[in-house]
Amino acid sequence: MDMENYEFLTEKLMYSGFEDKLNAKLKEAIEAGKEDFILTHRANIESKQLDVDLYFKKSQISDRYFFNKYEAKLQHPESGQEPRTHTFYQNQGITLKEAFNLLEGRAVYKSLLGSDKETYKAWLQLDLSKKDEKNNFVINKYFENYGFDLKAALAKFPIKELGEETKLGWMLKSLQKGNTFPVVMVQSGREEIMYVEANPKFKSINLYDVSMNSVKQAEVLEIKNSTVKNQKEVVDSEKKKDLKKENSKAQKTTDEQEDVSAQKAAKPRKSRGKAI
Repeated sequence: MDMENYEFLTEKLMYSGFEDKLNAKLKEAIEAGKEDFILTHRANIESKQLDVDLYFKKSQISDRYFFNKYEAKLQHPESGQEPRTHTFYQNQGITLKEAFNLLEGRAVYKSLLGSDKETYKAWLQLDLSKKDEKNNFVINKYFENYGFDLKAALAKFPIKELGEETKLGWMLKSLQKGNTFPVVMVQSGREEIMYVEANPKFKSINLYDVSMNSVKQAEVLEIKNSTVKNQKEVVDSEKKKDLKKENSKAQKTTDEQEDVSAQKAAKPRKSRGKAI
């Protein structure tokens, strides 16, 4: 067995999110010397079942094997929906968790290699209503020039983590992987846990409450605008009070100066005539 090839494949599996769970089966299949083989894996993510078939093929000119693709099938038994199936190719660099997120309908931000061998970045999202000739869901791509700015989309909402650089970095990375991320929404002086996820198609984010029920953006923005307005009114009121105090103090100083000047003017002058 080509140990270098085996180690290369196990490393690829690890970075694809399969860790070392398939290493023993992989070694056994390579030692068997088959021209091609499939390894199966079952993952439970967010209480949902994801079944995966991983495809390996032997080179025609050597004993090396290649991991070309994997087919992921997401089960939805509780909803009565048909399983969602899609094949992910290795040149896409989609991890197991990202595959799950895509099959859930969320978007993932990836660095990809174009036909001209140049890398580019784009948000990927499966159109779960359309299939192509290979029975895969159609992939919608939202390139950088599409104009979706995740950080700017988040900044429209009163999210506490936006003011903490480290937490903001974690949030952006997690959302780019297609995850739903918990945040603290500050509304009318109180804090409320909500969940957010990227929505590149509409250049925005999706909002959910703690029970994962969809929350209308308008409701959150209305409370935010109302809070900002109230805060502005309080600040303006305080500024007016301070200005009034300053004006009063300045007037008092002016009045005192005028009184001193009036007293000086009213005081009789001493005669300076020569003595006889």
